[in-house]
Amino acid sequence: MNNQIETYQFNPQVQVTKVAYDGSIQETDTTLFNWSKGTSIYDAHPFFEILKTFDEANGFDRKQELNFPCIHIEDVNAARICDLTIQPDAKHITIFLYDYTNKYRDLNRIAQQRNESILIGRELELKNKYLIEKEEFKNSFIANINHEIRTPLTSILGFVEVLEKTQLNFEQEELSRIIKRESLHLNALIDDMVDISKIESGKLKIVEERFAFQDLIDGFNETYAKVAQEKGILFETEIESSIQEYVIGDRTRVYQILNNLINNAFKFTEEGKIKFTVSKNYQRTNKLSLSFRIEDTGIGIHEENVPHLFERFTRFNHDKQITGTGLGLAIVKNLVDLLNGEIKVESVPDKGTIFNLKLPFKFEVTKNTTIERKKKKYSLPKSKNKFRILLVEDEEITQYLVMKILIAQSTYFVDIAINGEHAIKYIERRKYDLILMDLTISKLDGFQTTQMIRNNYGDKFISEVPIIGFSGKADNNARDKCIRSGMDDFIAKPFEQEELLYKITKQIAKKAAE
Repeated sequence: MNNQIETYQFNPQVQVTKVAYDGSIQETDTTLFNWSKGTSIYDAHPFFEILKTFDEANGFDRKQELNFPCIHIEDVNAARICDLTIQPDAKHITIFLYDYTNKYRDLNRIAQQRNESILIGRELELKNKYLIEKEEFKNSFIANINHEIRTPLTSILGFVEVLEKTQLNFEQEELSRIIKRESLHLNALIDDMVDISKIESGKLKIVEERFAFQDLIDGFNETYAKVAQEKGILFETEIESSIQEYVIGDRTRVYQILNNLINNAFKFTEEGKIKFTVSKNYQRTNKLSLSFRIEDTGIGIHEENVPHLFERFTRFNHDKQITGTGLGLAIVKNLVDLLNGEIKVESVPDKGTIFNLKLPFKFEVTKNTTIERKKKKYSLPKSKNKFRILLVEDEEITQYLVMKILIAQSTYFVDIAINGEHAIKYIERRKYDLILMDLTISKLDGFQTTQMIRNNYGDKFISEVPIIGFSGKADNNARDKCIRSGMDDFIAKPFEQEELLYKITKQIAKKAAE
C-alpha cells in the first residue's frame, strides 16, 4: 500500500489523505484540495460523515476497500468531481481522491447532447405525426364533403334533365339552363378539390393506355366550337398530320390538362380568337414528344404575376363574372410534372397569352390494324313482364330521382330499401333483375350487403343477381372496391340519365345472355 501511495503522490490528478478514526487528518497532500493536517475531514465535505461508521462498534471489516464514483467535492479554491477509494486499516483510513472532473463533464455534455438529439428527434417525429394526421384529416374531410355534396348534386342535375324533356316555355328553358350550368360548375370545383388533394398526398396514379389521339383532339374541337360560337370568337384547331393515330399515355390526365388550358383561354378571351396547335417535337424508336400550343387574344397576364401563375388559389383577375377557385392551373402544373412534361407561359397584358406544353407519349412500332373498340350497344331482352329493380338508397331525393327516371321508361318496376338489412329481406321475398346499391347506406353498407348476397345464398336467382354500386366518391378506388366486393359495375354521382340506363340495360342483357 505504501508503494501505491507513493505512486499516486506523483500523479497530479490524485490526492492521498490519511485520516484517524476520529476524523482528524493525519497526513495529506494538496494536489486537489488545500486541506491541513490536524483539521477534521468532516468539515471538508458532508460526504465524509460516512467515516463515522468505520469503527469496531459497528462491526465494520477494516480490511474491506470501498469505492464511490462521481462525488462532487469543493472547497474555497476548487470544485471537482472525484471518484473516491477508501481503504481502512488498524490505525487509520486512507482516502484516494481521483480527479475526473473533465471526464465527467465530457460525459455529461455527451449525455446532454444525446438527450437533446433524442428530444429533437422526438419533436420531429411528433411534428411528422401531426402533419400525417393533418393530411389524413384533410383527405378524409374532402372525401366526405365530396360525397355529401355529390349526392344532392346528383338529384339537381338529374331533375334538370327530367325537366328539360318536358314542355317548357322560353323563360323556363333559360332558368333550367342556368341551374344546369351552375351545377356543372360546382361539380367541376369538387373535382378540382379532390384532384389537388390526391396529388398532394401522392395518391394520384398515372395510368398508361393506348387511345385514339385524333379522337381526343376532335372532341375539343367539337366541344369548344360551340362555346366559341356563343361568345362570338374564333376557335382554330391545327394538328400535324404525321402524328400517330394511336398513342400510349394517360388519356384522362392529358385531357384534364388540355381542357383546363383551353377552358382558361375561353374564360379570359372576349374577342378575337383562340388557336390550339399540336405538333411533333421529336420521335425516337417507340417514344414520342408532342408540343401543344394554346394561344388566345385575351386580357393577358402582367409579367410580375407569371411566376405565381401555377400556385394554388391564385387569381389575378377579380372580375366576379369570371368564375373559378384558382386551382385549375395548379392542377395542370402538378399533372404535367407527374407526366414528366414541361409547361411555359408567354403573356402580354391586353394582347393575349400563350401556353406552350410538351408531353411525352409512346406508340406501337409494329403495325396494328385493330380497330378501336367502340361502346357496345345493349338492348333489354324480350319479356312480357316489366323488369324489377331494387334500389338500395337512404337519400329520399335520390330515391325519387331514380324512380322518376326508371318508371318513365315504362319497362321497370322499382322497389326501395333504405338500408342493407332491408335489402336482404327484400331479395329473400322477391326475385329481382338488378340491384342499384348505394355504398354508404346504414346498418350494413353496400359492400357488406353485396358480400352477403354473393356468399350466403345457394339460390342463384339471389346470389347471381346483377348489382351496380353508386357513390359520390367518384374515383378508381371506389370502382375497384365495388368489383372486389362482388358488384358487377359502378356509377359515380352525379350521373346522367343515359349513363344510368345504359349500365342497367347492359347488366340485365348480359345476365339474360348467360
